[in-house]
Formats: sequence, structure tokens, C-alpha cells
Amino acid sequence: MAKLATITQLSPTMTEGVFVEWQKKEGDAVKPGDILASIETDKAVMDLEAFDGGVLLKLLAQKGDKLPVGAPVAVIGNAGEDISAILSGITKEPKPKTVAAPAAHDLNHGLPDADHTLPNATNRIKASPLVKKLAAQGGIDLKAVRGTGPGGRIVSRDLATAGTQLAAPAPRSSIVIHAAQGVRAPDTQLPLSPMRKVIAERLTFAKQNLPHFYLQRTVNISSLIKLRSETNAGLAALHAEKKEENAELPQKVSLNDFILAATAQSLARHAEILRQWGTGHLLQLGNVDLGFAVSLDDGLITPIIRNAEQYSLFQIAEATQELSARARERRLKPEEYTGAGFTVTNLGMLGISSFQAVINAPEAAILAIGASERRATEAKDGSIKFGDFLSLNLACDHRVIDGATGAKFLGTLARFLENPGLIR
Repeated sequence: MAKLATITQLSPTMTEGVFVEWQKKEGDAVKPGDILASIETDKAVMDLEAFDGGVLLKLLAQKGDKLPVGAPVAVIGNAGEDISAILSGITKEPKPKTVAAPAAHDLNHGLPDADHTLPNATNRIKASPLVKKLAAQGGIDLKAVRGTGPGGRIVSRDLATAGTQLAAPAPRSSIVIHAAQGVRAPDTQLPLSPMRKVIAERLTFAKQNLPHFYLQRTVNISSLIKLRSETNAGLAALHAEKKEENAELPQKVSLNDFILAATAQSLARHAEILRQWGTGHLLQLGNVDLGFAVSLDDGLITPIIRNAEQYSLFQIAEATQELSARARERRLKPEEYTGAGFTVTNLGMLGISSFQAVINAPEAAILAIGASERRATEAKDGSIKFGDFLSLNLACDHRVIDGATGAKFLGTLARFLENPGLIR
């Protein structure tokens, strides 16, 4: 008997998915576990598997369809089977329609158009009283103006492009805001991707429900930069030898690899940072599952290095390169980006010197790293020396972590970064 194949929940936070492509075609034989299609969830492109065997009798989805969990995408049954009853019983979810933009705000007032009456058979002019007043003062015939607002409503920006100078109402202050001259480019409404929707929901929750406080510490990483340069030179020489025993070594290590390794070893010494707020209890995490932010075209994702405290610097480098590559290809599995105990986010490569990050609940802290800066400092003997300094910014959930606790963690991390030979 024919059955419907439906969208399943492919990630813990998934409520809907965007259909990417079919991996099978109508008429193909399928068995349970076969990959039917690719679906973009809030974090990655995932495989949709078949739960039933038979012949793929009908494809119900196409590229770009935004479908909620449980929506039918195909019919699987026996070859030649009559599926008209199944097809007639399907209630297709309507495709999302473009929602009209809110009424434009009138110049000088910041108030939305007040006229919300629907158009009727008299074809009356759709414009707010204020727009009509401005048009009268500027000598503009509204019948000749094409409205660009919702439902063809004439809004103030349409008057600005009507070719007539507006006579503004008497200002309530000495500041006068003038209408823009020339042709204005239209605003464009962009659809929300599943990833952007989840980011918005999670970070709004975090800022509204987690009492954030912030700690900042500056560290001198001159020795670290020197060690990194020497390490990469050594790696290049070893790989140039093309010996088999060098194949497992990374091609190079980044400053971020050093930071992640130092963070993992610092967290292992400060287990109180690896706690999470629960209902009537605190959850103490047993391992350092370290997340690191990776920027994508429409958001970001945080791959996780499990048991990071057990990784060497070179293993950290290999893991970050491999996970980052698959993250950008949207090929991470849910267990590879959910359930971190602590996250590091680094915008230093984009020239940001310092910033504060939002905690990724249920984690209790997040470390934000900026770019290193060259500064002059006074030595003990009174001489001037130059060094490379890095800003460490720790955001903490005050329900779980106190100021002194966070400060001690940053102190340990600073010692590792200022004495990089301690990083194993």
C-alpha cells in the first residue's frame, strides 16, 4: 500500500526545512535508509532518508520549497499502484507569500500612515491625512502619483520623487529634515533563512533570560606570535621532506589554534566555568567540549571539538581545519555542532580589536577574541619596548559564574598565552 514520505526533524532545533534537491527520481526503487533528497535545515544541508520501501511513485516537492516538519514530499508504493486517493487527500502547505512591508514612516514625524481603510469600488486615493496635507502644500496632484506602499498606498517617499519641491509643515524645532532629491532605490524584503531564524530566536532568548556580565583582560602575545612563526617554519620544512611520518602533521597552525588549545587546557583547570543552569540544580560538565564560531554566508555555526582538553596543539589545528571546511559546505552532522560546553568566537582576522559576544545558551560563558595590536610599553628599567597585545573578553551567565571565578579563568588563560611553551 502506498505511503507518504515526509520531512522529518533532521536537527534538534529544526521546525522547517528548505528543499534543496532530489537524490532519486520518479520510478526509482527505494528501500528503508536510502537517501531521497537533500534538505537545508537551520544549520546544515542534511540527507532525508526513506522509511518505507517500494517505488518512488510521485515527487511532491521541488527546489526552494520551504516545508514544515511533517510535510509530505513524495509517495512510495508498488509499481502501477493507484495513488489518486492519497494525492487528493494531501493538504499542501501554501508556499510562503511575500509579506508587505510596514507602512512607510512619514518625514519629520516618524509616525506610520494612519489610513488603513481597504480600497473600494470608488477608487479613492489611498494616502494618509499627513501625505494628503504635504501634497496640497507642494501643489502635487495625488491622482498622478503612483503609490509604492502596501496595496499601492501613496507614502511620503512617493511625493519626494514626484518632481515637485515639498513645502514642509512648520517645524516644531530648529531642525528640518528635507526630502531626498532624485530617484530613490526601492527597499527590498529578504526572506529569512532557517539558520537566521534560529539564530534570532536563540540569541533573543539568551539576552532576555541570561544575566550577562563581562570581563576583559589584555595579554601580551609577542612570544606566542614568535613561537607560531617558528612552528610554521618548522612544519614547512618537515613537509618539504615528504616523509611518511610527517603526513599527519598540519600544514600550519593559526593564532586561533593556539588560543583554542590554551582555552581547552585552562577550562580543564577551572571546571566551574563548565557548568550550566538547570531547574533547581547546576549541571557540571565532565569534559571540555569546545565550540568555535565559523562564519557562513547567512549566519554562523559552532563546530565542536569533543574532549578538547585531551588534544595537542597539532590535533586542535587538524580538527579546526577539517570541521571548518565541512561547516562551510553545510555538511556537519547535528552532533558536531550541538552540545558545546564553552564557545570561542574570533573576529580578529576581520580587524575587530575588541567586542562582547552573546552567550550561546545553555552554555554559561563565551570568549570573544579580537585582533592583536602593536603597542609601546615602558619596561622596568625605563626603556620603551614594543609588544603585541590581545584583548580577551569573557561574557558570563551570572547565575552560574561569579566575577572572581571568571577572572581566575582569564588569569590562567593569560599565563598560557603569555608563556606559549606551556601549551602542549
